[in-house]
Amino acid sequence: MTIQAQFTYLNHRGETSKRTVDIDSIEFHRNPGYGYQPGWFISGFDHHRVARRSFALSRIAIPEDESKNVVFRLLDLK
Repeated sequence: MTIQAQFTYLNHRGETSKRTVDIDSIEFHRNPGYGYQPGWFISGFDHHRVARRSFALSRIAIPEDESKNVVFRLLDLK
């Protein structure tokens, strides 16, 4: 199962970019490298880079919208 998400991402060099990603997994990386700290990452097909990429959840910028309590949901458990 994949879920498409759009977000602004801040990379390890402090650069931001808009991304559209078909997310297919969420993983905890103990040693992610490239200047990143251990933590949770989403992975999937990045339409901007036309390749599979991983994104640290702590570096995803979500616009504030006080009218919504949930801004992003990977999977709705019932």
